[in-house]
Amino acid sequence: MARLYAWWSESGGPGKTTNCMNSSAAISRDGHDVVVLDLDPQRGSITHYAGYDNLTHGEVETTVMDVFFDDVDPREIIVPTTHFDLVPGHESLTNFESELNNDGRRGVSQFTVVRDVVEDLAEDYDYVIIDCPATLTDLTDNAIFAARNIMVPLELTPKGEASQDGLEDTVGAMHDGFADLGVEISIAGCIPSRVDQAKIFEEYRERFEEKDVPVSPFSIPEHSLLKYSWDEQMDLFAFMESDKTRDLRPYEEHVPMAFKVIGRMMTGEYSYDDAIDRWDTVKDTEMGDADPEAVLNDLDETRANA
Repeated sequence: MARLYAWWSESGGPGKTTNCMNSSAAISRDGHDVVVLDLDPQRGSITHYAGYDNLTHGEVETTVMDVFFDDVDPREIIVPTTHFDLVPGHESLTNFESELNNDGRRGVSQFTVVRDVVEDLAEDYDYVIIDCPATLTDLTDNAIFAARNIMVPLELTPKGEASQDGLEDTVGAMHDGFADLGVEISIAGCIPSRVDQAKIFEEYRERFEEKDVPVSPFSIPEHSLLKYSWDEQMDLFAFMESDKTRDLRPYEEHVPMAFKVIGRMMTGEYSYDDAIDRWDTVKDTEMGDADPEAVLNDLDETRANA
């Protein structure tokens, strides 16, 4: 059975889609079969990021809404990216609630629309990762019910802290509401994102840790490299290796390394303590001609033989 994750934040702007894109690519590069389900109806979603913006709006023959409500096999609309498969989103996802009402689902079944599709996909993949809409809707409820493990990009501002508090309350309510069904909803990890000052990161991380929020030992910086990869419609690793783009500068190489550590935390290859240890060792390392996997694998081998 595939492991499932949903990237979700109740506020827009903290890097949800960027984190989803690059962590999915990082997991795939370790040899896992990954499919991403795009449930964000807004333009600028992961479907756009992956270079399929023509599929996100207007007249498209078959969309993810047909998969949800017209018994279309999700494999019919899957498209490939450099590192993972993608079930593209579409603007018609804004009609999910009305279609759900028209479908006549009641009780628990109203939360299982996405789960039914995900369980089908799970037969072919090791990881199913969902990019959720930022708003709390019936579609988001379905995504969370399906994935059950939530990855949260954190904005390290008072607004972001308030959003995180609200999200924790929402997740707690979901967990309590589904507990009788044997469904456990939990926050699997929180990744401080778009951070440009180490002092701010440490300050907020301490505050979140005091609340027992599972914060990563590092942050994803506010970095122009991520903007460049977005503009090229490539995940960070594809950008790094493409002949169409430039080489990474030495001061940029910690960015893909951070996503590799996030990916290995999501797969369970690294515990929280492992992640701290690896990150503290490699964060200032220049990769040179190596790739992020080689740097981390060498370090893992060194640790294993120590």
